[in-house]
Amino acid sequence: MDTTRIEQLGLRVEQGAQGPIAILELDESSAPINPVTRQPLTTISFHIERDRLIPAAPPAVVGMTPVLLSAAASQEDVALVLSGAFDDYLFHIERRSAQLHSMGLHPDLDPESLVLSTELEAGPLSLTLVADRHGQFHVARVRRDGKELSGLPPFRFELFEFRDRAALADYLSALIEERLARPPASAVGPGARVLYEEVAQAFGPHSQVPPRSPLEVLVELVVNGEKYRFAAGRVMGRTFRGLLAGTTGKIWSDRFELDGFPGVVPFVANLLKVPASAVQAVSPDSPQE
Repeated sequence: MDTTRIEQLGLRVEQGAQGPIAILELDESSAPINPVTRQPLTTISFHIERDRLIPAAPPAVVGMTPVLLSAAASQEDVALVLSGAFDDYLFHIERRSAQLHSMGLHPDLDPESLVLSTELEAGPLSLTLVADRHGQFHVARVRRDGKELSGLPPFRFELFEFRDRAALADYLSALIEERLARPPASAVGPGARVLYEEVAQAFGPHSQVPPRSPLEVLVELVVNGEKYRFAAGRVMGRTFRGLLAGTTGKIWSDRFELDGFPGVVPFVANLLKVPASAVQAVSPDSPQE
């Protein structure tokens, strides 16, 4: 790996256990400050990944926004991106901690990693909820009657979408219990896939989804030869959270109201700035070049 560009920015390059790492040295006056220990973070290390610097140490910066080398002209630019991401995260900590307090939950901030977490009791389930660097929570640990459950997805969610602790507990417990009730993946063959067209044909256009039932939708798309996936999950009522991802990762993620949603193809076309004719919804079994 050619590290000349990184060294030109004023960063030091060393060989780490998993490859070369870039070291950024900062003066105490300009370094981010850990709000718990009050210690300045004067030495920051980054993993080098193609044209990006991924914050790797100390623990308080792990998971912060990567620095694009193409957007940095100096060491000061690298420090500015890092400090901006750090300040944004401190804002998320403050806001999410206040939201947890308002819901009757106790925020727990690790002094070294600055990871924000809380504990939630949902019937027989005990959940550990952890926030990422963008303030979004996920379920990091699940215990039932003291016994830890494994093999569950992280169930990511936005805290502000829930009016109180009971609503959050009901939502997460329903998701977890539904997932636990599913047969093992090995027992589900390709024929277990269900299209919504088949559901409508089987139960008729007047069948309903109960108000509190979870609902997930997956649509596979091809846009100008590129593959995309649109997924949406019901938050509550007629409110959904959607995600559009391509071969390079997440492109869009937000919640929306069903009544104002124009349809997957028009929505994706508008999002990608292409004509609707360029967006094709495909069957999972359709042959693709």
